[in-house]
Formats: sequence, C-alpha cells, structure tokens
Amino acid sequence: MLTQLDKELLEKAAKTYQELQVPIDVAINVFLAKSIEQKGFPFAVSLEGERDDIQSDITNSQITESIRNIIQSELPANELHNLTQLEYSKHTFGISFPVIKKARSESLEDIRLAVKDSKGRNRYSTSRVARVNDQVYVICTQWTDRHRSAFSRWQKVWG
Repeated sequence: MLTQLDKELLEKAAKTYQELQVPIDVAINVFLAKSIEQKGFPFAVSLEGERDDIQSDITNSQITESIRNIIQSELPANELHNLTQLEYSKHTFGISFPVIKKARSESLEDIRLAVKDSKGRNRYSTSRVARVNDQVYVICTQWTDRHRSAFSRWQKVWG
C-alpha cells in the first residue's frame, strides 16, 4: 500500500517540522488524520516568520479555553495521551508540567486534588476542565510569554 517515501523530501520536511517543534511522525499522523477528516488534502501548515508575535498577547485563560475546546473536538487519542506526558509537553511547548492531567472523577474533590503538583501548588484550572469519553482532564495554567509561540504553532496543527 505504501510507496517508497522520497528521502530528500522527507529530510526537508523533517527540518521544517523540527523548527515547528513537531516530530515528523506526529506531522505525518496529523496530515493523515486531517486528510480523513477533510476527505482530501487538509489545510496547509507553514512557517510564517514574524506571525507568531501576533499571538504573544494571548492570555493564559484563552490558552486554557483553546486547549479545552481542541481536546473536546475529537483530538486523536495519541495526541490526547501526548499532552499528559511531561517530556512531550517540555519538547513541544517548553512548559515544565504536562499540559493536561487526568482527574480520578468529575467530583470537585478529585478535580481539586488533580490540579496540584507534587508540592501542593495549584498548576491546573479547577474551573475549565475537558471531558472526553467519560474522562475528566484538568488543564495547565502555567503559561508564560516564552510558551506562547509554541502554543500557537501547536494550535495551528490541532485547532
């Protein structure tokens, strides 16, 4: 079914996606998922130079709400899982916490427990949670200016 991939083309694409901080296998999976969703070629994702600066004024609240909406809008299971992983969050966003964490249940008590880090500090939103397949996820609120461009790039891919 698969024909041989053009190695030169793959190397060039890998460099582009490396600049976007998206691993090439994730980029290919996104392309395939979006192709299925669009029933044809999906939208183009490209580097746009200074355009990331436009998103520098996005607030933490807007980031949290955007992540919530994306998660609840049929985000592929593998990307949902990736967002729960510290290493992926560091690599993709430069953030020191997993972007989302599972809460044990939808109860306020379980959500309050889930939002705390190992030192008992709140790092996730208690009011904006995402619900997917009977699972509740709390969303990280620890975004600073240095994370906003990376978030914007991720949002262009998944949003």
